Amino acid sequence: MNFEQLLNNFDMGVCVEQLQREALVDLVVLFVEIDGVVEDKEMQYTLDWMVDLVWENEKSPLEYLHSASLSAREAIETSMIEDYILHRTKHIIDSPAKSLALALAKGVALSDGELAPEEAQAIKFLESCFNK
Repeated sequence: MNFEQLLNNFDMGVCVEQLQREALVDLVVLFVEIDGVVEDKEMQYTLDWMVDLVWENEKSPLEYLHSASLSAREAIETSMIEDYILHRTKHIIDSPAKSLALALAKGVALSDGELAPEEAQAIKFLESCFNK
């Protein structure tokens, strides 16, 4: 994140850390939804991770999860997965959060015991976003 963006975020009263957390949730939910089948193991993986999140949003984590699910489905249905990933990764600014995003994407994608081609392709794109 450049200095001007950081100042804009402070000026708008937006917590940069919360934006990162929301982007992480959005990406995790995308990987839950991406293969068209929401498995119980994938949702449990997501909920187990979210339980310890520090959350500073007017929506509860579960409300946010629901809205993120709707956004992810829309991106999938309109073939905008890479645009969605690119948009969300712009809010993930520090190295630990980038590493966490990749670990979560892989973890949720593999939580059902298989890596669907859509998941593999999206993980590869996510990695490329962080290697720019």
